[in-house]
Amino acid sequence: MRILHVVQDPGIQPGRKKGASVHVEAMRKAFARLGHEVVALDEADAARCVARFEELQAQVPFDFVYERHALSRARLALRTSALGVPHEHEVNAPLAEEEALWRFGARQVDEEDERRAFASAAGVLCVSSDCARYARARGASLAATWVEPNGVDEELFAPLARDHPARAELAPPGSYVVGFHGRLRPWHNFPMLVEAVERLLARDVPAHLVLLGEGDFESHLAGRACARRTTRLAWVEHEQVGRIVAACDVLPLTYAADAPCWFSPLKLLEAMSAGVVPVVPALGDLESAVAHERDGLVYPAGDLEALVEALERRWRDARSRDVLAREARRTAAGRSWTSIARRVVARVASLRAGREAI
Repeated sequence: MRILHVVQDPGIQPGRKKGASVHVEAMRKAFARLGHEVVALDEADAARCVARFEELQAQVPFDFVYERHALSRARLALRTSALGVPHEHEVNAPLAEEEALWRFGARQVDEEDERRAFASAAGVLCVSSDCARYARARGASLAATWVEPNGVDEELFAPLARDHPARAELAPPGSYVVGFHGRLRPWHNFPMLVEAVERLLARDVPAHLVLLGEGDFESHLAGRACARRTTRLAWVEHEQVGRIVAACDVLPLTYAADAPCWFSPLKLLEAMSAGVVPVVPALGDLESAVAHERDGLVYPAGDLEALVEALERRWRDARSRDVLAREARRTAAGRSWTSIARRVVARVASLRAGREAI
């Protein structure tokens, strides 16, 4: 198939280190890996985006358009609908609600155009059930909407041997390595993670915090005992992230109990694929993404003591930790970006077959 992959969000430039950019590149590569022709269109100006689509469509028609949802960018979807070109939306967050909550900046959104765009979509891929709720509330049909959590590059995120040199580079031998990677954001509730590591150290657990990413981590660590048991790494190219993640023993997520539940964290499946035990709050889809005591641990959201106890138990029971790590790896297997792209193409092909049969 010939696929137009569109990004109109001005904050996402393919090739950057942020998670959204990684996601965009991963899906483009996945479609191409399946043998499809992928044409990239990265244009934040709505009018220019439509004009470029029409130019490309006139040369060789597209089988479908796959677009990452962006606020106030409905014109392309409406134009593809008018021309009968299937349009697949990818919804990664309830953007209007997210913007209002975190005050990223007020933007005028043409609600009616967005409703028409969602309603005309051939498919609406949502990374979580809450994103699906949002999409349906904005006009997407129940039949077109489906939930597909984010995927993983299994080659980049693979386990490391216990004696791999990367482990010694990041933490002293014998350490219980607690990982965090990504851009520090308010919803990460990083102070809870710092306090958890502090309590582990007070219980004679040799915890060592590995921080990879961007943000003011230092202000949260100042004056804390765990500051001396922390390795701070600047953000690196995505191809190098896997080795660092795989050097960790556990990856706790510490979202607060009142945090929005729309997320499908890239870091979760990446850690699982690397054989790192995930420890997640019972929040949103996280509780179904991780099976408690089978391929990870689930604790009551916001319950610091429950988090600490879960982390401590896994340190003191290395055999259980190894079993969870192995099962986490098994769970992640088969949830690659390529498998997601294959399902997208299959849905479009099924839609086309249905139309041709009419």
